[in-house]
Amino acid sequence: MKTSRYRILLIVSLSVMTVTGLYTVMHDTTRGNDLLKVEVVSFRIPGGWGYEIKVDHKTYIRQETIPALTGDHKFLLEQDALKTGNAVMKKLLNGENPSLSYEEIMALGLHSTVFIP
Repeated sequence: MKTSRYRILLIVSLSVMTVTGLYTVMHDTTRGNDLLKVEVVSFRIPGGWGYEIKVDHKTYIRQETIPALTGDHKFLLEQDALKTGNAVMKKLLNGENPSLSYEEIMALGLHSTVFIP
């Protein structure tokens, strides 16, 4: 008899804790308001494309040339600018240094780098 009471008490306790936890997660206003929107936006420039990384609608990074390449190499395609911007954004969100190496740029397979040695 005592065992079944303990089981019922345990089940009720776990249920209350689960419901309380779910409510807290779904209605935690302090945490929800602290989240910032991070997005990559492309823009047109003479001779190509660039990208901006915006944090809470403010420009955090503006890139008009392909990073890690010497010279003034522009993104020829909008999709290349966005792909690169997304790679940088991913690094930012993971708490990493947002710069990209030459190898990382080449690994993205950008059409804009086809003629670059």
